[in-house]
Amino acid sequence: MTGETVIVLLRGELDVTVEGFLYGRLSWTREMRPSRLVFETAQVTYLDCASARLIAGTGEWLPAGVKPVVSRPSLIVRRVLQASGIGALCELGS
Repeated sequence: MTGETVIVLLRGELDVTVEGFLYGRLSWTREMRPSRLVFETAQVTYLDCASARLIAGTGEWLPAGVKPVVSRPSLIVRRVLQASGIGALCELGS
């Protein structure tokens, strides 16, 4: 956590087998009440839609008008977010 920004480093395969763990960690992060949330995803090798929805859903508990940031999305992360439309709920970094 940096100031009011929380940076979440994600790596590996984000599929149904880690969904419960990811949900739990994001619930814990929510209690911190960050004003900005950044997901570092350069090392994510697989992302399913359920995990993508969990990431995008964090925008509901950020301040009005603030979207979660997906920083340095790997190719698969960018493809899933764009193809599913879930990316519209996030700010995609380069």
